[in-house]
Amino acid sequence: MRKLLLVLIVFVPAVALLAAEEKKPYTRNVAIVVYKNAEPLDWTGPFEVYNDAASFGRSNGERAFNVYVVSKTTDAVDSQGMTVVPSYSIANAPKPDIVVFPGGPSGAIYDDPAFFEWAKKASNDAEIAQSVCTGAIVLAKAGMLDNLEVTTWHGAIERLQETSPNARVENGRRFVDNGHVVTTAGISAGIDGSLHVVARLLGRRVADQVATYMEYHWTPEAYLTTNYTYFNPSTTSAGRRLQTGDVAFEAKEYAEAEQIYRGVASADPSNQEAWNDLGVTLQTKKDHIGAAEAFARAAGTAKEKRAIALNFYNAALEYARGDHGDDAVAMLEKAAGAGLPLGQALQQDPIFAKFKDDARVKEIARGDR
Repeated sequence: MRKLLLVLIVFVPAVALLAAEEKKPYTRNVAIVVYKNAEPLDWTGPFEVYNDAASFGRSNGERAFNVYVVSKTTDAVDSQGMTVVPSYSIANAPKPDIVVFPGGPSGAIYDDPAFFEWAKKASNDAEIAQSVCTGAIVLAKAGMLDNLEVTTWHGAIERLQETSPNARVENGRRFVDNGHVVTTAGISAGIDGSLHVVARLLGRRVADQVATYMEYHWTPEAYLTTNYTYFNPSTTSAGRRLQTGDVAFEAKEYAEAEQIYRGVASADPSNQEAWNDLGVTLQTKKDHIGAAEAFARAAGTAKEKRAIALNFYNAALEYARGDHGDDAVAMLEKAAGAGLPLGQALQQDPIFAKFKDDARVKEIARGDR
């Protein structure tokens, strides 16, 4: 459950959730390119934004972004004193949907034929090619900035204009979005540009959640805010319906939130997020048995092993609070079977104290040693 801003909502009838929607992968690959002496905040800022948005923008168990670091090789890279070990080399990196080029001595990319060839192809094939600071020179050398309005670090405005004479290079802009190409000014501006991309792809709500989490004062240009949808345009209608439930939950309208989550779960019993959010709502309402049943359903639909284990554990907690001892122990066994370490919790959590003499609980504790 995530914190939301309260807004006026127009609710979608549950029957609309059954409509056929375009099937495409939800998770986008985000390649953060590093090279020797790349400016640290140029790439760590966007990495933080996209990595946080991956969680806040999660839909039905799928993260919004798969964020990884790419360099020419997987050898450790010195990023101005920060040692970075890339996740991938250009030889084996997944095809990026978003590729980010940070500033610094970016000639390490465009003066290296193999590295530059990969950079050009990745940029052209990606949904979004993003630069921070002098990373714009990489895109300029690739011929991607011709006839576009672009920006870069204030100290490189003239250089970028000389490199891409047909571009209109703007000074004083935090970022400029041309659709396929997003350029940002220097260093911290990469955070603004990345939050803008998140708002564009996942909706203003997710971008605001990320900025709040980062304690970053994000103020996009006013005219841009009219182009953002509030709810996530990349998810399904069911996903956006769940977001309306989140708004109701944050407003402490628990009955309304419960109704929304139940409606989504009823229309699609395989929707893990709906069952999990329903469980949290019923837990808040102290409907312990209802919450336990919802968490158990969430575990049964989860795709990740850790999510399965945690949902079974939450179900055990709620069954225990509702004095359903046998059901609580059964859920503990399933959580342990899914790999969740339980020894310390069983010893220290007073909720499970009443089961300490149960042979099954003793067996779970022994297996965790």
